Amino acid sequence: MFIDDINFFIDGSLPTNKNIELVNENLGYIRGNMFADEYIPYKNFKLKNLDPISREEELLIKISEAEFALNDLSLYLDLHPDNDFIYNKFKMYVKQYKTYLDEYERSYGPLNLCSSYSSKYEYYKNPWPWDNDGGVKYV
Repeated sequence: MFIDDINFFIDGSLPTNKNIELVNENLGYIRGNMFADEYIPYKNFKLKNLDPISREEELLIKISEAEFALNDLSLYLDLHPDNDFIYNKFKMYVKQYKTYLDEYERSYGPLNLCSSYSSKYEYYKNPWPWDNDGGVKYV
């Protein structure tokens, strides 16, 4: 970023542009930016979609995408807390994240210590999402 790219506001106000264009959570996740006008590709880098091979992997990707969208939008909201458009998108991703997380944990077990869909402590049980029948799948 160059100093010419920074907008200075003499009266101390923040921009209230409600027509900010966002990309969907899938595209935002694979390119690392939810804002359509802010993405600058690196050299000849080609985006690659993640192709899950099971419902479990699909849910893990959806959880990651929603969580990424939440983090990216929260950074924007830290500087522009009065932007209702972005805040409504943020709330939409909160619901989406909770829905995917709930479905995953009910079907495949807990992903974090706060999950409790069982009558006993099962967080330590294998296989972990990154395990494949006791072996390491992604590492």
